[in-house]
Parts: sequence; C-alpha cells; structure tokens
Amino acid sequence: MQQPIGRRQRWAWMAAGLSAVVGVCLCGVSWLWLLLGGAAAMGYYYYLDRVLPERGLATQLAGTLGWLGKILTALTLVWTVAVMGWAAGLADAAFPMVNGFPQLGWVLLALVAWGTQKGSAACARCSGVLCLFLLALYGVLVAFSLPDVQWVELRPQGEWDRSIWCLALFLMPAGVWYGPCAGENKKGGRLLVFLLPVFAAALAAVTAGVLTQPLATARPVPLYDLAQSVSLFGVVERMEPLLSAALTMGVFSLLSSLACACQHLGDQLHPWNWTGPAACVLAGALMYPVKAVSGDFLAAGALLFWLAIPLLATAVSKSP
Repeated sequence: MQQPIGRRQRWAWMAAGLSAVVGVCLCGVSWLWLLLGGAAAMGYYYYLDRVLPERGLATQLAGTLGWLGKILTALTLVWTVAVMGWAAGLADAAFPMVNGFPQLGWVLLALVAWGTQKGSAACARCSGVLCLFLLALYGVLVAFSLPDVQWVELRPQGEWDRSIWCLALFLMPAGVWYGPCAGENKKGGRLLVFLLPVFAAALAAVTAGVLTQPLATARPVPLYDLAQSVSLFGVVERMEPLLSAALTMGVFSLLSSLACACQHLGDQLHPWNWTGPAACVLAGALMYPVKAVSGDFLAAGALLFWLAIPLLATAVSKSP
C-alpha cells in the first residue's frame, strides 16, 4: 500500500489540477453558472471528505459492491486513462501561438509516469508547492485586470444548464480521492475549499468583463487573450509566458492525480507497480482519438464515473 497523503495535501493537489481546467475550458462560461456548478462539485467533495475511510475511494469501490465493484473499478480505470489523453491535450492549449500537439502532452505524461513511480505522496507534495505559485499568479492576473473591466458585461448570460457542464469539469481532478489519505479532519479547513468556485467565478467574470462575454465564449483560451492586455506597473507588459507556465503546471497536477488514481484502481484488480506509468503510455496513444470527443460525452462520463458511481459505493457502505 502506498504512503497516504495528508488531507491538506489532497485539497491543494485538487486545486492545482483544477486550475488548468478552469484556465483552459471554463473562463468562457458566464461566472454565475461557473459558481453554481463549482459550488455543487465542492459540496460533493465535502461529502467525500466526511464519509470516505482513510484507505480511499478505490478500495471502497472494489470492496463494497462485490463482483459489481470489480467491474465498475475496471470501467473507471479505462475511463480515467481516456480522460488522461484528453487532459494531456490541454498542454497544447497553454501555448495557443504554437502547435505543440501532441509533443507537449507526451512530455508531461513522461514526467507524470516518473512521478507516479515515486508514489502519490510525492506527487501531492509537488502539486502543493505548485498550488501556492498558481494562487499568486492568478491572483495578480485578476487584480491587475480589474481597472479594465466593463461592469455591464458581468450580467449573467447563457443558459442555466451550463452549470452542469461546469460541475462535470470540476470533477476532472477527482482522482485525488482514490488513494489513501490520513490526517486530522478539520471542519473549518474543509469549508475553505468553497472559495475555489468563488475564485474560478471571479476569473471568469474578469475575463468576460475585459473581453466581453460573447468574445470570451468564442475564443479557444480566453484567459490567454486577457493576459495579453494586462500590465504590471508598466514593467511587465505581457503576462502570456507566465500564464502558459501556470497552465502547464496545472495540467501536470491534473495528469498526476489521474495517473495515481489509475495506479490505485489497478491495484484493486491486480497489484502491479507499473499500472500508473502504463496508463500514461496508453493516454499518450489516445491523445489523437480523444481529441475529437464531444464535450457532452466528456461531461456525461465524468458525472457517471466520478460522481454517480462513487456515491453508489459510499451509500452501500453506509447501509446496515
């Protein structure tokens, strides 16, 4: 059994991975729907943190539902590998001015494969350090963009069902829940995670306020366009390189959480120390096929494998 991670490490790991999803995929969504979907996801994570045993969700899933649990574990493993291929493609979106697909994703997958061999605790510690840097950079980006915000553009736009899409994408770093976790369970610390959707909504609101909501929705990576207009005291005129570095770090954290989840899921089927690295290799091969997958299919799979099935496993384990 791998060394368990700490609870604060798990939250930081999740936040670092989530930053890539928000930065690449969600800043074009109206801030209200992002806030609602993100708050629902945080409520789900809050519930998991309360009811999950220290051994993690992978053991819970495989050991609670008998033979059905083994089948669901295998299906979740396959789904997680496929999503890793999609997530690796986000590395190319971090550098929209160049065509780095799929080489950038392959480089990150190679680093993640090496990190997975070190164990989930090592990946969690690394992402915890990255989380502090990401918080500072995105905070600076929001603060120095405020003078250019057109407040009339902050009116909520679009349909409410976009909040379901946001909920699904907030589930992308759910891999952090599949491994063992130990440490004191403080209620106040758990409540702080509800600041994550608030911060994500603020980032989306500033993006729409500067670019206008229609333009933010139309652009592939609107946050990158926002960074082009930000100036820090007239000294740093262009923040795109820093943003690209931040998005790349976030993609690494996201991929490492998914790869470690594959390792934990694979251990429930057949213990093997190379399940995580093997998942990285398969994800690299899947980058081309999964690039064409529709967003609705991605959202539906996330809601099924990372929300509905874990809720089923926890509900069964609590039944007498």
